[in-house]
Amino acid sequence: MAAVTAAVFALGLPSAAPARAETTGTVKAPTTPRMNAANLKSGQDGVYNAGQVLTLVCHAAGEPVKGFFSYQISDGGWDSLWYKTSDGHYVADVDIDTRTLDALGPDCGGGGSAPAAATGEDKAARAMAWARGQMAADPDNTVQCETFVEQAYSHAFRYPSAMDAFNDFNRKGLIHTNADNIPEGALVFTSNPGFDHGTGHVMLSEGNGQYLTANYFTPPHIREIRPSPSDSQNIFLGWAYAP
Repeated sequence: MAAVTAAVFALGLPSAAPARAETTGTVKAPTTPRMNAANLKSGQDGVYNAGQVLTLVCHAAGEPVKGFFSYQISDGGWDSLWYKTSDGHYVADVDIDTRTLDALGPDCGGGGSAPAAATGEDKAARAMAWARGQMAADPDNTVQCETFVEQAYSHAFRYPSAMDAFNDFNRKGLIHTNADNIPEGALVFTSNPGFDHGTGHVMLSEGNGQYLTANYFTPPHIREIRPSPSDSQNIFLGWAYAP
């Protein structure tokens, strides 16, 4: 989870092509499952052991899990980032040291090769599909709201809280203040200081006036909601496209 691409230097004739650095991660947990896909239900083929250096082919948004580096992750320690390794299996980012919190390499959805640039609509559709899948598979997950929307977008951005994200987007002029016709996949920010103690709240717009939220105060914690216009305690702050 925390990974620097290993530096590789090529020595040779000036005409030789430079060596390409491999993206690697070192296993820090005593053992971590060697999975067939980016979730714990996909089937396990043994384990990777502490100290093993894995070559990371691509990254994927998968099942949120906890592990060795959970203590570094705010909002409960859940991490949905996974990597496909050079042996064709998957490893959870939370158990490996990559020297960064960002996703490394191409998205596995592109087959491990450099994918074409995704449009905003493609990104939003993938994020919403992932979020709806989590709502169906694990609705009582207590993952915090900011972590949930970051996981939906494969950790393309990271903030300590929803309010930190809102304030940064607002400084950059990215916040829209209209409360109607919010597009699907947009990040919708609200605040109820008496409940969230200043950390704010963020949800994913479904594009139809409903929002998909995590960390709801009663189970199921991941659910669809339609905010009541008469709720004077929950303040609408604005919305932004995911970066």
